[in-house]
Amino acid sequence: MSLQQIAKQEFNKQKENAASNQLFSLQEKAFAEFEKIGFPTLKHEEWKYTNLKPITEGNFVVNHATNADCKAIIAQSVYSKLNAHLLVFINGDFSSDLSFIKQEASTITMSTLLEARTQKHQAFETHFGKYAKIENQALNALNTALLHDGAFIHIPSGQKLELPIVVLNIADTTEDTALIQPRNLIVVEKNAEAFVIEAYLNIGSQSSFTNVVNEIFVGENAHLEHYKIQQEVGETYQNNFTQIFQEANTNINQVTLMLDGLFIRNNLHFYMNGQNCNSLLYGLYILDKQNFVDNHSLVDHASPNCFSDEKYKGILMDKSTAVFNGKIIVHPDAQKTNAYQRNQNVLLSNDATVNTKPQLEIFADDVKCTHGATIGQLDEEPMFYMRSRGITEDTARKMLLNAFANDIA
Repeated sequence: MSLQQIAKQEFNKQKENAASNQLFSLQEKAFAEFEKIGFPTLKHEEWKYTNLKPITEGNFVVNHATNADCKAIIAQSVYSKLNAHLLVFINGDFSSDLSFIKQEASTITMSTLLEARTQKHQAFETHFGKYAKIENQALNALNTALLHDGAFIHIPSGQKLELPIVVLNIADTTEDTALIQPRNLIVVEKNAEAFVIEAYLNIGSQSSFTNVVNEIFVGENAHLEHYKIQQEVGETYQNNFTQIFQEANTNINQVTLMLDGLFIRNNLHFYMNGQNCNSLLYGLYILDKQNFVDNHSLVDHASPNCFSDEKYKGILMDKSTAVFNGKIIVHPDAQKTNAYQRNQNVLLSNDATVNTKPQLEIFADDVKCTHGATIGQLDEEPMFYMRSRGITEDTARKMLLNAFANDIA
């Protein structure tokens, strides 16, 4: 059964509960959009290097019930050692047994999207579905149509989150394949601060497809640290769409670490809706075997006096492939914009491939914008220097790669 057929089958199940679902009209609209446009193909400019056939023709199972014991994988991960709040989702379902929330201000909400929907939380009602558009976005539309659950984080005005929040998504394919569609909503109100880590692990040997949508709102004078860590192994596929909407005088540091996974497509969009926004977009991908990563970003400078700095670096081995397409748009009224973009890659194999396309679309005249891309191998001169002083080739290589990646995370 194709993914399109699976989606239709699952949406028909959603219809059965339409009367008690206040979001069903949105889901119905999303499914109609999904059916109308279908999955993107290699003929679409934004997807010309990214073949979705292994996903669209894959027979994935929507299996929320899981019998696997995920305590071990959590205990072995770095997340169990952090002094942080932990929200755990297994195949898209929240696990209260594996999650723990430490003491914070009572006004701060760290819960699930399902709970926020049920309780009609004001921030949920205000922000859900407002930023991640479904028009001409098939995978966003699919996520919305088959909406299930995810994290809901709300930091009220003037509040500071004392500890980071880890939203840990585990794909369990010990018994069957898995189609998982997390939906996360993060709202950081005016003058508030938060640190959120969005992480992905897996257990089991069968294939999984995780289709994520994140909507993030950052209010005036607020600060957000957002880390995305993708570390699934084996035959795992992930599409991750993150839309960040920032108001005036906000500071956002967004870091994406792609450490494993057969297929990853990241779509990261920033929209600057007020003056004096500062945004850092840093990414590091380390690829081996035949792993594939595609990073598409859009920084939308819609307001004056804003700053953005995007830096993505890649280390590629074996027959791995990376795609980078970064676009900066500067609107006519966005004078005094400073926007910078770099993509740098080190190839450790003659069979590794990089396709990189930095883009600028500037419609204002008083701006400073630069972009650039580099693809190369490790510099032989420092390698020779270290080897001549008794450092082994393997150690010298690791030292150079650490130095290359050090300014990302």
